[in-house]
This record gives sequence, C-alpha cells and structure tokens, in this order.
Amino acid sequence: MKTSIFGICAILTLGLAASLLPAQENRGLEGVWDVSVDVTDCHGTTLRTVHSVQLFNPDGSVLETSNLGSRGISEGVWKRSMDGMYEATYWFFRYPPPLGPYASFATIKETITLDSDRDHFTSSGTVVDLKADGTTVSGCFTHTAERLAGLEADRH
Repeated sequence: MKTSIFGICAILTLGLAASLLPAQENRGLEGVWDVSVDVTDCHGTTLRTVHSVQLFNPDGSVLETSNLGSRGISEGVWKRSMDGMYEATYWFFRYPPPLGPYASFATIKETITLDSDRDHFTSSGTVVDLKADGTTVSGCFTHTAERLAGLEADRH
C-alpha cells in the first residue's frame, strides 16, 4: 500500500511540475510575437506593411497592438487545429484621423503555421470591416513573425 501511495504521489508531482513549466518551454504558439503584416489585395499584391505585437495566452485568448494609431487593441481567441497549425479570430475598432468616433469594426480570421524551429510563424487570413454606415469592406493579409522571449527581446 505504501508503494502505491508513493507511486501515485510521484506521478501527481511530475504532472504538476510539467503543468507549471512556462509556456515558452512548451514552444507552442503561446507567447509574445513580433509580427510583420503585409496587407494585400487578395491577389498577391502588397498594399502596405505594418507591424504588431501579438500575445497568445495559454487560455486561448489573443491580444494584439499595432503600430497604427488609427486602430484599437485587438482581442480574440485562438486554438490548435493540428500539429504546428493554429486558427485565430480577433476583433478591433478602426478610427478615422484624428481619432474621432469609430469608423469600422474589423473581424480577422487567420490560419497560422508554426515553423519547425518553434520561434517563427507564418499566417494568412482575411479581414472584414463593418463600417459605421453598415457597409462592409474585405481584404487579405499575410504575417511573418518571430517569437519575443525574455532577454532575447533585447536584440530587436
């Protein structure tokens, strides 16, 4: 009986220790990413490039800030779809200069592929803007991203 209790305690302790490892150690999508965003015409022509920082939380939530002052913070959800592949949906407001009432509410849907080194990803997706007047505008984008982690972030 003592052996069984010891074995159960050992297994529970190892399981708890594994669950407490930082998300960066798991090398999945969880973590903070430096993202280059190419906004395209959906036919391969890049219209503009912007940059963002994305945070993929272990609970399945995602937050993003961009270098554009004309849009708010993105909030959304993500999930693993298969090994090394993920899906994300998030939303943000766009504002006309100089930050008047909102111009549109954007919905982003993307498919993310984590590179084999687990420190880079690429993605592609669509954005649909519901404008304040009720009309919609659609577009496409691609992302290339590099993981930011601890002191490694100093190299950026």
